[in-house]
Amino acid sequence: MAKVALFAELGRDDALIAGGKGANLGELTRGGFPVPPGFVVTAESYLLAMEAGGVRDQLRDAVASVEGHDAAAMGGTAARSRELVEKAGMPEKLGRAVLDAYRELGSPGRVAVRSSATAEDAGDTSFAGMNSTFTNVASEDLLARIVDCWASLFGERVFAYRAALGVRDEPAIAVVVQTMLDADRSGVMFSADPATGDPSRVIIEAAFGLGEVVVGGAVEPDTYVVAKDGPRLVSVRVGQQAIAVRRGPDGADLQVELSTTEGARRVLSDDDALTLARLGARVEEHYGSPQDMEWAFQGDELYLVQSRPITALPGSTATRSASAQAVAPDPVVSGLGASPG
Repeated sequence: MAKVALFAELGRDDALIAGGKGANLGELTRGGFPVPPGFVVTAESYLLAMEAGGVRDQLRDAVASVEGHDAAAMGGTAARSRELVEKAGMPEKLGRAVLDAYRELGSPGRVAVRSSATAEDAGDTSFAGMNSTFTNVASEDLLARIVDCWASLFGERVFAYRAALGVRDEPAIAVVVQTMLDADRSGVMFSADPATGDPSRVIIEAAFGLGEVVVGGAVEPDTYVVAKDGPRLVSVRVGQQAIAVRRGPDGADLQVELSTTEGARRVLSDDDALTLARLGARVEEHYGSPQDMEWAFQGDELYLVQSRPITALPGSTATRSASAQAVAPDPVVSGLGASPG
C-alpha cells in the first residue's frame, strides 16, 4: 500500500492502513456515493515519520506507562508526547508525496484535514471527535496541519479513553485530506434512532453552514425524524441557531452571527429531509448495519463526508452489557449523543 492513498484505492477493510474515517470514505467512494474527493496519509506514514525522527520508541513507552487513575501524570505524559511528535515533524520525502497527491486532486484550494485513528469509527470503540480536524486549510499550511493531527493522537482525552479501555498497544493515526466544501447546510444523520434503537427511523440533525457546530454542540440544530417506510416525514423540530460557520472572504473559517429570525428558520425542506433519508438507507444497506453519517449540501448538491457504525444502540448486546455493570444515576440532561457508545 502506498504511503499516500487516494480514496478510490481504499475500502472498509483498510482501517489499519487508513483509519476508520479514511477506510469508510474509500468504501463510500468505491460504492458510488457522493463523496468529495481526497486522499489519506496512511498510518504507516505516521509510524515511519516518528521512526525517522527518532521518537517512536519514546512514544510507544509513554502509552504503555499510562495508568488511568492519575490525571496529573497522564496530562504531563500526553503533553510531552505531543512535543515529541512536533519535534519529529514531516519527513521531506513524505511531504513531497502529500503535495503531489494534493495536485492530483486538481489543487482544489482549501481542504479539510481530518484525523483518522486506526481504532476510530470501529464497531466496538468510538474515538470520534477526540483527534484534531482542521477545515478550510490552505495548501501552504497542509503539511503542518497533518503533523498537528499526528500530535492529537496524544491528547489527554485520547489517553484517558485508551486507559479506560485498557488499551496499551502502540497507537497509530492516518490523516484524511479532502476537498473542502463551501457548505450551505450540514449535519449528522443516523440510519437508526440512537435514542431508542428503532431501526425503522432515520434521525437527521441539521444546521446552517459547516457541520462542526452540530457535532460540537455549538448550536441547537433542527431535528427531522423520517420513517424508512415511504420514506415519510414523521416529525420536525426547528432549533434556534445563534451562529453559523462559513467560508470567509479570505478562504478561512468565519463564524457568522445569525439574527433571531435567521436562526429560527427551518434548515431542510421536506424534500431535502426525504432525500437525505433515502441516502442514509442506501448507506446502511451497503454496510449491512446502522450508520452514523455526516453530510453537507453545497448549493443543491448533497455530499457525504463521513460514515461510521453506530457503536451502541439501546437494546444492543454492548448496551445491555454496559447496563449490567453499573446502575445509572438519575439523568441530568437528555438528547442525542454526539458519539453514541
